[in-house]
This record gives sequence, C-alpha cells and structure tokens, in this order.
Amino acid sequence: MTQMAASWEEAPQGRLRVRIEHVASCTVVHVHGEIDAFTADALREQAIATTAALTRPRIVLDLDQVTFCDSCGLNTLVALWKTVRSRRGDLVVARPPEVCRRILARTGLDQHIGVSPTVRHALHRIAPH
Repeated sequence: MTQMAASWEEAPQGRLRVRIEHVASCTVVHVHGEIDAFTADALREQAIATTAALTRPRIVLDLDQVTFCDSCGLNTLVALWKTVRSRRGDLVVARPPEVCRRILARTGLDQHIGVSPTVRHALHRIAPH
C-alpha cells in the first residue's frame, strides 16, 4: 500500500490532535486525546474536509490514543458515518479503546460502523480490491 506523510493538527485547547494520512485509496485519521464538546466539531470538520473531493470516501478512524469520549464524540462518529454513507463510502473504526468500544456497543452503533482491531485490518476491509 502506498502511504503519504501527514502532519498533526491540534483542536482547540490542545486536548485533541489529529493526523491524517492517505494509504492507497483510503484516508486514515489518527486521533489522540479527548473527543468532547470542545474538540468534537474540529475532528468532524477535519475528517470530512480531507475527503471532500472524493466521490466515495473510505475512512479509517484510528482511535487507539483516544483517552476520553462523551456524547459529543458519539455525535461526531454518527455525523461522520452519515456523511460518508451519503456519498456511498465506508467508515471503519480501528483500535477503539475500551471507553469507545462501550459507547459503540451500548448504542448499537457497532452494528452500523465497522470496528477493526488494527489499522491494517480496517484498511483491508475497505480498500477497493
């Protein structure tokens, strides 16, 4: 898979950092920090903006370094999923920490958004063959 270097972008108050890279025809969004009322909009905007030109976005949301996620974070996941699906794309969450796995399971969102144990596995699930 071809990989492109990417830089970190920080959300307000430095509580969330996002690094976006392109691997093959997929976008990997690495998220570090807290997804809450102060950072959720920035995450959603950054993830959606990177795929704006794509007709069928394929996004892997790498949550391995997320330390907190509340209802605003959940709303961000739902909004991102709806945006991607409306464009016939795919969204997979990779390496979600326990706090995120619980939220996805309790809300049933894990029945709609793919969850993968690794970024490589997530890329394999959504990369065109």
